[in-house]
Order: sequence, then structure tokens, then C-alpha cells
Amino acid sequence: MRGFPSRRFLLSCAALAWAPWASAQATLSGSVSTSDGLGVSQIALTLEGGASPQRTVTGPLGRYRFNSLAAGEYRISVDAPGFALAGDGKAVVQADTVLDLVLRPQPVREQVVVTATRGDAAVSGVGVTVTVLDTGRITERDAPAFIDLLREVPGVAVARAGGVGLQTSAFVRGGESNFSLVLIDGVPVNEPGGAYNYAAQFPLELGQVEVVRGAASSLYGNDALAGAVHLVTRRAAPGEKPGVSLDAEGGDFDWRRGRAATSGRASRFDWNGGMARLETDNEQPNSRFEQTAGAATFGAQLSADTSFRGVVRGETSTTGTPGATAFGRPDLDASSEHGELVTSGVLRHVRGVTSHELRLGYAKTDQLSLDPLDSGSYTPSHGSLKAPFENSDFTNPLGYQNDTRRLNGGYQLEARRGGRHLVTAGAEVERETGSIGDKRGPLLSPERTNLGAYVQDRVALGSRAFLTAGARVERNDSYGTHAVPRAAIAYRLGSVGQTTTLRASAGAGIKEPSFLQSFGVSSFSLGNPDLLPEKSRTYDVGVEQRGFADRLRLDVTAFHHDYRDQIAFKTISFSPFVGSYENLGRTRGRGLELSAEAAPTPRARFGGNYTYLDGEVQVSVSTNPLYAARKPLLRRPKHQASFFAQGELGRISLGANLSYVGARADSDFFGIGLTENASYTRVDARLRVRVTHALEAYVAAENLFDAEYQEILGYPALGRGVRAGVRFRSAGLLRP
Repeated sequence: MRGFPSRRFLLSCAALAWAPWASAQATLSGSVSTSDGLGVSQIALTLEGGASPQRTVTGPLGRYRFNSLAAGEYRISVDAPGFALAGDGKAVVQADTVLDLVLRPQPVREQVVVTATRGDAAVSGVGVTVTVLDTGRITERDAPAFIDLLREVPGVAVARAGGVGLQTSAFVRGGESNFSLVLIDGVPVNEPGGAYNYAAQFPLELGQVEVVRGAASSLYGNDALAGAVHLVTRRAAPGEKPGVSLDAEGGDFDWRRGRAATSGRASRFDWNGGMARLETDNEQPNSRFEQTAGAATFGAQLSADTSFRGVVRGETSTTGTPGATAFGRPDLDASSEHGELVTSGVLRHVRGVTSHELRLGYAKTDQLSLDPLDSGSYTPSHGSLKAPFENSDFTNPLGYQNDTRRLNGGYQLEARRGGRHLVTAGAEVERETGSIGDKRGPLLSPERTNLGAYVQDRVALGSRAFLTAGARVERNDSYGTHAVPRAAIAYRLGSVGQTTTLRASAGAGIKEPSFLQSFGVSSFSLGNPDLLPEKSRTYDVGVEQRGFADRLRLDVTAFHHDYRDQIAFKTISFSPFVGSYENLGRTRGRGLELSAEAAPTPRARFGGNYTYLDGEVQVSVSTNPLYAARKPLLRRPKHQASFFAQGELGRISLGANLSYVGARADSDFFGIGLTENASYTRVDARLRVRVTHALEAYVAAENLFDAEYQEILGYPALGRGVRAGVRFRSAGLLRP
């Protein structure tokens, strides 16, 4: 049979013919994640080693895929300021190959944010102005209350009516205190209509705080006129062994706080949970605050592609409410009871570069204001100034109740398309209910349903330009149907360690009326069912500069926010008196935000920020001259700044924060005649000493130089307070 080729020869020919086709079908895939185990989407990857470089961007959970590769050696490079690739990114491809990449943080690290895009994304690629306080920053700051973290965020002004646990508000870029969406683990927690009292919020088991400035209603709908504040519960770190932690501290103002927590990973499960108890008398008469709070998160990897995470946070607290003690006698029996519960569950299925997410969330807030005894009338005064009339104590032994509920559910699809597009689309339904009013009579029981659908496309225009565009349609029982868009772009220049990022964004926001504004039945506060949503148009442009091998970051942003159709109270008749609400107001906030951060050595960091705000009333029908057109916005300073420094020396860690708040318009609201609140500067400092590998002792001082000031006229802020404590961490929670 010599005329026929041998079997070996035929097999060799078949192999040669098959090999090029087979090798052309090889793939290189994997994920890109941070050292904390967080997959990052929309990271630009470049693959070199073939005939010409190939580029793609990561999809959900940081997953990527290069197709149609010939056999050979390849190298992946990553363009992500503030991160460096751990390893050389090389892979030898013979068949389908998996290569997971880890991003190692640089001295001034890049942050990963969820709120800006509803998916994990590096800040430098979203084009939106975002500040992220991560676990390290929160731990370093060791703030006694959550609001102290917000003091360090550019563009945010805070105001608290005295000590810890008393009424607390935050104003973003000149917006009202109810113009910012507040999320806890993705669940909206504002009262219907946008109000949120930060008084009972403390940094218990917080893993990250994200503050987005600029309208975010294209993703979240109601309440996100000026921005969004997102609190994320801490999760166990990759490889973290089960462990416990215990804190105990005491100090001035009868301050006593204890905390116990556990965290860890085992097999396919992870958890983190803690409880805390806080008591303090707050210096002023009848200002005692007591709180019991807890927070927990649980995660389960149900399969290779499916995961579940549940979160619950809650607190119950009581505080005395003495009133504006700087103007007269304190109310020694008035008090407030507060309770908050937030819970959520997220089921996520990721296959390749497509993610499906089902979410269910519930937020409950119970508030009861009590004033059982008549403390008598008095004439408010300040120095030589006196009010023209007496102030009476309006008693209410049963109290005024303000309970609200928000139950929401939704579905979200996230998919990478064409190697450069990351498309997000979703739909949500929310049910709002409440029980509001004076408990001496019938309570108002309003109900409202909101429906929303949104779509967003994040496009990589090459390896250094990123465009984000999206819109949302919101159907609200009170104001009908409205659509809101947003677009942002980021463009990077430079090389690794020396990067310039240019960005710009524009968006529209909407906010539903409050329950009283829509459904009120009292002639003194008659609801208007025909109210339009309050609206905003926001614009900003900025530039971030990184240098000196990512040891220095400078950032400047110019912004302009226009708030329209603001709901204002209007008197309809005086006899009999009838008042209701109309869309009559318009205000504006514009200015500059500057921030800087430096890490000259691995054990030293410092930075700061400055905000200039030109905010004014533009259209108003109020008879109060404080709200007249061209007047500055109340309690929003034109100038404010903060600075921080943190360093380590052996077993010792030192830190300090300085906050400056300039003069701002305000009112005593008693007729005394005060219309401006003076500027102030306060310094906080802390010292930690590692006694053993697991035990740490610390001391912290707030308002170190005992500055006298009022964040809100009439309500003296706390003087100098020193607290000290010990902290134990079992081996599973210790960091190298």
C-alpha cells in the first residue's frame, strides 16, 4: 500500500490544518478587582502581543474577555490613575486562558464608587464630582457622629442644633437640606419629600461613604436634586478570618459608649455585624442623648455566578430638646423619640459580561416630639436685643408624630456591549406610606406609589475618554410623569503617576412634595394635589491633577446649580386663615470646590478642601425679608474650609482636623433681629497607641481650643470635649 499516505502523515496534516483555526478561537478572560476584592467595571485594558494591540473595558464585577487570539504570549496593561497593576499582566495563551488582575492602590489611591453609576466604577472614569471616604479614612477620623465626616467633604455645609443627637441638616451646593438623596446600602431613607435628620446617624460599621454632587435623578428619581449621600455598611475583607472587636470609651459631657462586633469569612459566606450603646448629656440642660444601634451585613455565594447580600441597620434613641437656650430659658421637659430601620436584600446573577440584579429595600422612620409640661412664657433676648413679643410653650403631652415608610423593589440589567459600551437599565416601584400629625386628634395617613425606569450607557471613547449618558422616566402619584437626563465625560492625559483628568457633567433633578404639602387637611397647612415636582439643573466642570508617582492629588471644580419650582407656603386668606403650598420659589448656588491630598511617605498623609459658594434667592413670594429676592441662602456659608493631617510613628498614630466655617445668613426666628451667624474655627485631634498586637488605647478631643460658636443661631455648640477608650481586635480582624 505504498501509494497511500501513512496514518501518521494524515494525522500530522490534519493537525497542521486545524491548529491555526483552533488557536484563532482562543480567549483570554478574567476579572479586574481592587486589593479589597471589589470588581471594577469600565476599566480600560490594552492587550499587546498579537499583530496589533486590542482594547476593551471591563464589565460587571470587573470581568473582561479578549476573543479570537492566536497562541502566544500576551501582556495586559491597565490605565487607571491611583492604581498600579499587581504583577506583570503576562499570560501565555494556548487555549482558553483565565487571568485575574489585581489593582494595587497607590499612595493617594483611586476610589471605587457605586452611587454615581449604580455600578462599581473608578472615580476618574465617571465624569461626575464624587468624594469617597473609605474604611481607612473613617477609622482614622474616629468621628463621634456621622455629620463630622461630612464636614470634610467639599461643597457640603452642615448645621446642628446644639449637641450630639439634636436636629442635624446637610446642604449640598446651596440646595435646601431636603434636596439631597440619602441612601443606606442602596435604599432611599429620606422622608417622602426629601427631609432627612442626620442626628441619630453614627459611623457604626461603615465601610464607605460616597457623596455625589450634581443632580442624580437620572438614576434615582426623587430627592436627588443637589446630589446623593450613600452610606455603605462594612463587609468582611477577602480572606478575613472570623474575629471579634470590642470598644469602650468615656469622657466629658458624661460621654459613655460601648461597641461589640464580629466579622469574617467562612467558605462561601461572609458577615459583619456590630452593636453600640451611647449616652451623653451634651452640656446644655435637658440635652441628654441615649441611643442603642446595630448594623449587620451577610453575603452568600450561592453558585459560581449567583450571590446574595442582605443588610440591616437600625437604631432607637431619645434626646431632650431644650430649644434655643442662647435666647432664654431652656425647656426642661420637651423631648424627642426617634427610631430608624433600614433593610435590604440583593440577589445578583453574573454570567460573562452580563449582570442581573433583583433588589428589595425597606426604610422606616418613627419620630415623636413630646412637651408634656408648660415651662412658662419668656421674652427671647440676645445681649441688649429683645424680641417684641413673648414666646409661649405650646405643650403637647401626647406628642406630634411623624412616621414614614418606604418599600421599594427593582430589577437592574448591566451588560458590556461591543467591548466599549457598558449599558445599565432598570425599573423600580416604590410604595410610600405614613402616619403624621398631632396625636390629640386624627392622624394623616397618606399613601403614594412611584414607578421609575432608567437607562444609562457608559462608553469608552478610546482608552482615555469616557462618556456617561442616561435618563430616567418617573411616574409619581402626586405630580404625574417626568423625564430627567444626565451626561458626563472624563478625559485623561499624561502617564502613570502623572495624570490629568478633565471632566464635565450636566443633569436635571426632581423632588416630590412632602406628605403635608400634597395631602395636608388643616386650613393652616392645606395640601395642594396639583403641585409640580421641585426641579434642578446642574452643571460642573473640573480638573484633577495627580503627580509625584501618585503621591499628590489636586482637584478643582466649578459648579452651577439652579433650583426651580420650589414649593413655598402661601397665605390664601386671613379671615378665616387658610394657607397652602405652590411652586413659587427659585434659588441658585454656584461656586468653586478645591481639594488636595498628599502622601509623602507611607506613614504620613495630609490634605484639605475649600468651598466658595455664591448662593442667593432669585424668586420668592415670602413676606419675610430674609427670603426676598437677591438675599443670600440661610445657613450656607460663602467660605468654608477643612484640613486634616494623619501620621504614624512606631506604635503611635496621631491625627488632627481643622474646620473653618465663614459668616452666613441666618435668623433667630423670634423677632430679636439677628440675621447673620458669625464665623468659627474648630480643631479636633486624636492619639492612638498600640499597646499590644490586639489592644489599642486612644484619646480624642473635639473642639480642642474650646471655641464658642453656634452652627444654628440660638443653639450653642459643644465646648471642648475629651474622650478616651480602649479597642480590642482579635487576630482575624487585624491588618498587617
